[in-house]
Amino acid sequence: MSDIDFEKFRLRRFVETLRGMDEVKVHEAPIDLIDLSAAIEATGKASLFNAVGPERHQVVGAVSGSRRRIAAAFESNERTLVAEIMSRLGKPQPVVEVESKDAPVHAVVRTGNQIDLTALPFHLQHEEDGGLYISSALDFAVDPISGKRNVGCRRLMLFSRRETTTNLTNTSDLQKMLRGAIERGERLPVSFAVGVHPIDFLAAQMQVPVDEFGLIASLRRAPLPMVRGVSNGVPAPADAEMILEGYLDERGYREMDGPYGEFWGLYGSMHIDPIFHVTAITMRSDALHQTVLHGGARMSRSETSQMTALIAEIIATRLLRAAGIEPVAIYAVPSAPIFQHIRVALKRADADKAKAVIDTLFTKGVGMKHIVVVDDDIDVFSDEEVEWAMATRFRSDRDLVLGKDLQGFYEDPTADAQGRIAKIGFDVTAPPQAAARIKGRRPRPPVVNGSGARKSIREALADGPKNFMQIMAAVGSRDGRELTLELDALRQEGGLARLEDGQYALKESA
Repeated sequence: MSDIDFEKFRLRRFVETLRGMDEVKVHEAPIDLIDLSAAIEATGKASLFNAVGPERHQVVGAVSGSRRRIAAAFESNERTLVAEIMSRLGKPQPVVEVESKDAPVHAVVRTGNQIDLTALPFHLQHEEDGGLYISSALDFAVDPISGKRNVGCRRLMLFSRRETTTNLTNTSDLQKMLRGAIERGERLPVSFAVGVHPIDFLAAQMQVPVDEFGLIASLRRAPLPMVRGVSNGVPAPADAEMILEGYLDERGYREMDGPYGEFWGLYGSMHIDPIFHVTAITMRSDALHQTVLHGGARMSRSETSQMTALIAEIIATRLLRAAGIEPVAIYAVPSAPIFQHIRVALKRADADKAKAVIDTLFTKGVGMKHIVVVDDDIDVFSDEEVEWAMATRFRSDRDLVLGKDLQGFYEDPTADAQGRIAKIGFDVTAPPQAAARIKGRRPRPPVVNGSGARKSIREALADGPKNFMQIMAAVGSRDGRELTLELDALRQEGGLARLEDGQYALKESA
């Protein structure tokens, strides 16, 4: 127990870190639940509300709504974030069970008639949603047959004082567990953690064939403290802000959920879902409630988009390496949700592999629909750089790759009735030998380091042709204007020549 830090991966502590980075907009004035989503979407920062609803809850939103904030969770930066995440995968950390008396999330325990979900900050998140939601829940479950431990992301729609619906339409491990329980005529115990660190959220969205409790520990790079539910025995993070314990009943899919503003930036239609029955609510004594920005008009601020972009980059990196291609950089554009737009930079020497990159991601990367491949002189994180490359290096009759009848991601709005989509790839690498001549090179600011020994321009050019910056470096000039006069004098003497790419040369050597 002495080795476990229950505060290091607490949501409240992380929000304090973000405040120190000026990444949080704090709302001190009271605010109604109906106004939460509009206030959260109005800023690119996370939002902390100190007086929400008549209960005056503290609620934080959009904690993971930018790559910079997610990078801070991993003590990394935006450029090295994926490498840091990948370095943590496969390095196991222990999952430690702690007693209820030691778990901060069991400081407050409500059971039986004390349970009232309407006292929690469920709120209408989009104008045409079908009800009030908590969007930030992570589900924790253990398969009673196989013993598999599972974590996922789930929204909860308020249904009654002790019941919610939960979205289980897409294929997932939790859905498989529930279907098995229904076939056996059994309830499936589940606990939902609400108010967790961004690392836990990322782990919950990754689909990898490992113990998913252990996955959280690996990504945390620290032991994961888990505590069994007081009413259902399901382990959940002891350092969470709040846990809703309960079960999905044996009657299975029977109530309508939605519509809801989904991860595509479009509404998902109503669908039938199971009922989650709450048997206990446990929380910290100063619980910080959490809501997730999901779906809205600014998709780059959507927490799902930011998280899945990172996962897409990890998957794309692994797929390309398996194909024998080492990318210099990969960026999944978060405003294009769920793996849709992938940018890949290759070493200039590997530019001939650009179409192999496109083909690999077309066929192996489910949902990777628009692929842009550039040389490593282009910053894939920069819209400006990529647009410049598209304008100056891409020729559609030579560099466009089309893919048809390929598998799309779940609910892709462009898919046909069988879920098949078309894909497009852009080979935006420069043609071979493009930089051999001046017209194929990108302008960069001049850099002349130090100050060489002073010599004449004639002496400098005796070593071979040079451009103006090279002459400045050779003669030790940090100004250049005096060199213009010396070059003019040499020209007047008839001793100066200009080469086709602009270099100066002595006429006899030219």
